[in-house]
Parts: sequence; C-alpha cells; structure tokens
Amino acid sequence: MDTQNTSNELELIKQQMELLKEKLASQEIVNEKLIISSMKKKMSWIKKYIIFEVGLLPFIAVMWLGIKMIIGLSWYNYAFMMIMCCIDVYIDYLVNLRGMKDSDFQKCNMIETTRKLHTMKKQRSLQMLIQIPLIVIWLLWSGIEAIHSLDMPMGDFQRGFTQGGIVGGTIGGVIGIFVAYRIYKKMQNINDDIINQISEYITEEKD
Repeated sequence: MDTQNTSNELELIKQQMELLKEKLASQEIVNEKLIISSMKKKMSWIKKYIIFEVGLLPFIAVMWLGIKMIIGLSWYNYAFMMIMCCIDVYIDYLVNLRGMKDSDFQKCNMIETTRKLHTMKKQRSLQMLIQIPLIVIWLLWSGIEAIHSLDMPMGDFQRGFTQGGIVGGTIGGVIGIFVAYRIYKKMQNINDDIINQISEYITEEKD
C-alpha cells in the first residue's frame, strides 16, 4: 500500500514538473516574442524616416529650383545640392535598411545582429563626419552667390527675396545642422537600446 502511494506521489510530482516545464517554455516564447517585437518597433522609426526622406526629394528639387531662379544661383550650386541630397538618402538606405532584415531579430541571429548594429553606428558616424562639412561648404557657396547677385540689376521683390534668403538661409542652415545631429543621435541611441536589450536577453538565457 505504501509502495502504491509512493508511486502515485512520484507520478504526481512528475506531472507537475512537466506542467512547470511547459509553463516556463511558454513564458520564454512569450518573452522572446515581446523582445523581438520591441526591437522591430524601435527600428521601424528609422525605416519611416528613410521613406520620408525619399518622399521629400521631389519637393526639395522643385523648391530649390524656384529659389535658384529667383536669386540667380548657378546650376552648379543646384546640381551639387541635389546630388548631395540623393547620395545622402541612398547612403541612409544602405546603412540603415539594406543590411537589416526581420530575420536578424530572431533568437538564433541575435549575436550577428549585435555586430551589424555596431557596424551601423560606425557607418553613421563616418557619414556625419563627411556630410556636415559638405553642408557647410554648400551653405557658404550659396551665400556667396546670393550676395554677388545683389550687385546685379534686379527688381524690388527679387532683391528683398534675396536679402531675406541670405538671412533665412543662415538661420535655417544652423537649425538644419542641429536637427540633422539630433536625428543622428536618436538613431545611434536606438541602436544602443537594441544592443543592450539583446545583451540582457542573452545573459538571461545563459543564467
């Protein structure tokens, strides 16, 4: 009788252990899905920003063409600005989107994903080091051409627009560089958050 009771108790404990294992495995799957969903959500902001950049290009092309015609800036200036914008958007795409896939956020790929995120940060830093000086050069170039155009015969509207453009361009240039830096920092911080999240997840898995 005691043997029978002991056997029943052992069987009951075994069943409880199996239920506990299933519950832990289920909880682990839920946690993994939540972590992956969180990482994808953070990266989605960067994807939306790149799409926004692409959609903004035609507007910039038309707007700056109008400014060029009124102020009398050179076609070289216009071409330089447009080429710079197109290259910047393409590099943003290469750095932020092309190298990352949804499958990178799966459990088996998280170490490789961490490496990609570190590489992405380095590439963004290099992009900023090149981009900011080019923007400053273009702004100075545009300002010099605009100032020289004031020596040419022009109507009151055109003169007023040019003078306003010089002042507005200076202020806008400073604000634009600041905004570009803030966006850069936000992207870098997103990468850091995901890297830390992966690191914590891997550590918990080992424990």
